[in-house]
Amino acid sequence: MKFLAIRLILFSLLLVACVADKKEKIEDQINTSSSSTECSNYIKKNKINNLNISVFLDLSDRILDKNTIIKDSSYLSELANVFIEHVKRKRLILLEDKMQLFFNPEPADPAINDIANNLQIHFTRNTTKEELNKTLSLYQTLPIKIYKKAVAGSGEKNKYPGSDIWRFFKDNVKDYCIDDCHRNILVILTDGYMYHENSVMKEKNKLSYLTPKTLSSLKLNSSNWNQKINEKGFGFLPLDKNFKDLEVLVIGINNKNPDNPYALDIMKTFWENWFKDMGIENYKIKKTDLPVNIKKVIQNFITNKS
Repeated sequence: MKFLAIRLILFSLLLVACVADKKEKIEDQINTSSSSTECSNYIKKNKINNLNISVFLDLSDRILDKNTIIKDSSYLSELANVFIEHVKRKRLILLEDKMQLFFNPEPADPAINDIANNLQIHFTRNTTKEELNKTLSLYQTLPIKIYKKAVAGSGEKNKYPGSDIWRFFKDNVKDYCIDDCHRNILVILTDGYMYHENSVMKEKNKLSYLTPKTLSSLKLNSSNWNQKINEKGFGFLPLDKNFKDLEVLVIGINNKNPDNPYALDIMKTFWENWFKDMGIENYKIKKTDLPVNIKKVIQNFITNKS
């Protein structure tokens, strides 16, 4: 019996030593930087578990609708919740997760940018439990302040320059939303129409914009709308970009062309073809809906179940 006890003690000591040695090796791998990236080789090899979530807010006239603001705020809160739950499931020593928020163009009100800066989150192995809880609270309370300030700054005539999603993809996505050390996800909250006064371009039947008026002018209000799109080459103006390391979730597509029952399908096709042209393989485009319904969409997309 005494001999058995000694063996158990020796086995326990050996197990502790092995665990410590394994932890030390992991720490060595993390602390050893790759020569070609800003993260360690170990982090890069496990990039699928490192979330880099970017959120693009469409601050065009869509936010005049109070229901849009309420829904967007709920979507962002759920997104933050999924992000935090992902982080909590990871070992502290392996934390390398980010979440940030963008607009284009930059809002004129500097207070909006200050709020957005508070929503730039980067979790590392030095992150505390308090910081996790604070992040969730920030995403539950700050976004609605952004919308209120954007609406207030539009002036009495509710004049908005638009939201330049097309140019954001052209000029910013690569630098802002993609890196080699993470699983890169871009979430776009938009009504699906695309317009900015400084980015109105057309080449044959390819457009850098899409408004309700433009959609009506395309005369795609019959059941053969998809055939016409293919024959005439309607769509968003392509970009010479390869975003194969980017996943995109678009939420909030909304039909503002009530005379066209196919409007949502047409808009979705414009977006899908545009993403395919840019090499984006994993994407999902959802129409505006109750937050309780979009909640599952967000959860499945972020947890890679969609």
